[in-house]
Amino acid sequence: MPAVVTALITIAALVTAVLVGWFLLYTTKTVVNQPVLEVTDAYYVGGYLFLTIRNLGGVNATITSIKIICARAGDVTGTFNPNLNPGSVTVGAGTTVVVEMTPQTGKQLYDGDSCTARLKVRNEASNAYQDLTLSFRVVVP
Repeated sequence: MPAVVTALITIAALVTAVLVGWFLLYTTKTVVNQPVLEVTDAYYVGGYLFLTIRNLGGVNATITSIKIICARAGDVTGTFNPNLNPGSVTVGAGTTVVVEMTPQTGKQLYDGDSCTARLKVRNEASNAYQDLTLSFRVVVP
């Protein structure tokens, strides 16, 4: 009888170890295959808003649209500068990009303005879209 119990305990331990290993591998793979974006700098100079966006994730991300809302100015969403960012921007894994935008006509940003950027992002690994909201403060030199 003790040999059968020992064999069952060993089999149960092996099955448990395999399940835990699979769970850890799956969740790690899922987390690593996600873009993680943050705004590191935001400058408003000469009528242009420059956002430095860093991708801390493990896959490339393409930003297809940005909507910017600031506390004082409201919705300042404008357009990508076609010379620097022609409609969409790809942020490689572990890299940064500078997004240059022209705010709507008549919208003024001030030093210290609290803003949020609502981004539509395509995950290059899974080709899935997701909406992200990033908060930042504007610097006007």
